[in-house]
Amino acid sequence: MWDARFESVIRGHLPHLRPELPLEPDLLLAAHGLDSMGTIGLITALESEYALTLPDEAVTPANFVTARTVWDTLRPLLPATGPEAAAGGTA
Repeated sequence: MWDARFESVIRGHLPHLRPELPLEPDLLLAAHGLDSMGTIGLITALESEYALTLPDEAVTPANFVTARTVWDTLRPLLPATGPEAAAGGTA
């Protein structure tokens, strides 16, 4: 579903998600420690990791509920490269 960089950034902002547990697409990020300040840090980290700027309209609470909603917000902003681009990335 997503690439390893995305998973690493997301996990870095979930202090209550144990390392041995999988990052499931519909995992509620707030239930694993992502609060409003953490969301700001997550946005900054994603922008830095992917060398992009999230548009203002993408920065809404609804887009940061689950790993899936974050990835669905980020994916259209990524350049399409390689064979996995047609499949929407890799898990």
